[in-house]
Amino acid sequence: MGGILLEFLGGRLVDWLPGWLVRWFVPIASVQRDVKLLPRSKSPLNFSLNEATPTVRAYFQIVNHSGVDLILDRIVAEIWAGQPVAYGVMGHRMPIAKHATTEDIPAFQSPLTAEAISGIKRIREQQQANPGSTGNSTMIGTGYFDSKVGSFKVQLIGHEADVQA
Repeated sequence: MGGILLEFLGGRLVDWLPGWLVRWFVPIASVQRDVKLLPRSKSPLNFSLNEATPTVRAYFQIVNHSGVDLILDRIVAEIWAGQPVAYGVMGHRMPIAKHATTEDIPAFQSPLTAEAISGIKRIREQQQANPGSTGNSTMIGTGYFDSKVGSFKVQLIGHEADVQA
């Protein structure tokens, strides 16, 4: 019902009405259902082992099919390569327009420990030995959003399984 009411009221009216009134008519679950946190490309992870400080970068995109403008508050990311190698927060607040896909989100970036580097190298060696196999790298993410209807979180969908390292 909230999604139907949101479409009926139209985006401009929702923008104009005060937040407490919008929250009265539009349940937050209807907005949350229309927002997706996805990996940005087919290879959303980048392990840079040859830099002065070896790092991992994870790239995300947000798809907002709702009729409400959002603010991305943060993304909490966890990267695994056989074992946990990075955990942290990408804390850049940025607007996400209604009915839009945003790909220009700054990458989650984290330095790698010596143990993480050896685990990543071990996975790469296994990939070279078995060219048809995929890497055992996984990205997990949770996006936290603010909007006129309230705050909510969305789990990463898509690449919860193996991701090419």
